[in-house]
Amino acid sequence: MASETQPRPRPFPPTDAWPPDDTEESIVGTDLHQTTITNLRWGLNEVARLQRTLGQPVPWKALSQITLLGCVRYDGSAYRTIPDVFVYPRPIDPNRGSVALEVDGPPVLIIEVLSESTYDVDLDLKRGKGYSYGRAGVREYLAIDPTHAFLASGIRAWRLVEGIYRPWEPDADGRWQSEEIAVAIGLERTLATVYTREGERQLREGEVAEELARLRGEVERMRRLLDEREGGQE
Repeated sequence: MASETQPRPRPFPPTDAWPPDDTEESIVGTDLHQTTITNLRWGLNEVARLQRTLGQPVPWKALSQITLLGCVRYDGSAYRTIPDVFVYPRPIDPNRGSVALEVDGPPVLIIEVLSESTYDVDLDLKRGKGYSYGRAGVREYLAIDPTHAFLASGIRAWRLVEGIYRPWEPDADGRWQSEEIAVAIGLERTLATVYTREGERQLREGEVAEELARLRGEVERMRRLLDEREGGQE
């Protein structure tokens, strides 16, 4: 069994700011990294639309790679972070380029997609992003590694309990059921997947056109059957 990669040790107190501020360059990653972010955001927001009450706004909104202001490091200094995916329990103006803890409060869920340049920051609960997100009051934190290079399990997650992140374990289907929003998150091989609480899998990038074609074919098949039935009754 592959062992899970541990965060690289850092000097303490650090000689440089730890964790370093996120930048546009540091969060880009590989195509798989970006595809994972796209599928998570897409799926989370699609389920929000399914959960919406007629005439009401969506119950939550997933954002990706915009600045979250107000986080702090272990030493108390300001920390500029750009989470891969994060969720607020209400709509957020799509024209905004940042959100702030002081104005908007903390997200209820943050997901970081691990990469060679960020995994040690993402997995560090003592002085890395895990510390900063817990200090900010983010109730659920999930780290996902679609390559399985840094986490043999592919996903590691935590919930905030009395100000401290405690392990958030998967259910019997190997999915992480959120207590904050009505979704579950899992991996199908290297593909991040979002499910409704009832287990319905959401479409991912590249599947929409195929599903539309399948549905059109099914409609055409039903139309032919109906025509044949009506013709047989003449």
